[in-house]
Formats: sequence, C-alpha cells, structure tokens
Amino acid sequence: MINQGKYLGLPMLVTRTKDQIFGFIRDNIKKKLGSWKQRLLSQAGKEVLLKAVTLAMPTYAMSCFKLPLKLCKDLSALMASYWWGNNNRKNKMHPCSWRKVTQNKSQGGLGLKDLANFNKALLGKQIWRLLTNPNLLISKVLKAKYYPNGSIFKCKCPQNAF
Repeated sequence: MINQGKYLGLPMLVTRTKDQIFGFIRDNIKKKLGSWKQRLLSQAGKEVLLKAVTLAMPTYAMSCFKLPLKLCKDLSALMASYWWGNNNRKNKMHPCSWRKVTQNKSQGGLGLKDLANFNKALLGKQIWRLLTNPNLLISKVLKAKYYPNGSIFKCKCPQNAF
C-alpha cells in the first residue's frame, strides 16, 4: 500500500480499505497498553489510564470519519483484555460483559465509552455544527458539495462513505 501522507494525524486520502488506513489507531493503542502491562496498577489506575489515554486516542479520527465497526470492536477487546488483566500471557476470564462495564456509573458501570456509539455521537455533533452555523466556510463547502438544493437530512450519502 502506498503511503498517501497525513494531515493532523489523519490520512489525507481515505480509500475503501478503512480498516487498513485506520489500523494505526489499533497499533498505537496496542503499543500503549503493552507498555502499561509491565507496571502493576490498581483497578482505579487502569480506569484512569483507559479513560484518559486509550479513549482519547481515536477521538479526533472518530469526529471526522465513521470508523469500521470491526475496528471499534477490536479496540474494545483490547481495552477489555487490559482491564481484566492477563495471567502468564493468557487472558483471564471476564466476570461480566464489556457492555456492563461501559454503562454509566449511575447504572453500575465504570463510565467507559462504547466506541461505536461514541463515533456516531461525534459525527452527529458535526451535523449539529453544520445546522447551527451555516455561515462557516466548512458549512458552505459541504452544502455546495453534498446537498446544494436541499436539507442535509435528505441528501444521498456517497457509496464510498461507509
């Protein structure tokens, strides 16, 4: 694969193989979690690291692009295996589902984010920004390109967008 270059840490050209293009996020998180495994951290320390670093790494990419669901699941699996720990390079049994861990604290979870839903929320925020600030340059450019004669809710999404 030819390196297309990056701007602000994101690929300049997104082709149909998004899993390969955004694989750098998975690799970076795997590298971070691997370096933390040598340290003995409490569950509270693991929670802080997962929230502050691991969940923050893909946020900018997710606010610009819809990441593949497989990548979101892979990232969640990496975080789950780090959270539950490992024993002699074998994963420990997970006492509860990751879905329960990602619930709000008021509902008994840890407040970690479900990455696929977080990705949708960040993209929804971009739509909100287009609707509430129609005079911004980005709003005008996107309107002219994708929905020149109608509403953003009635425009057709390009096939290569997913």
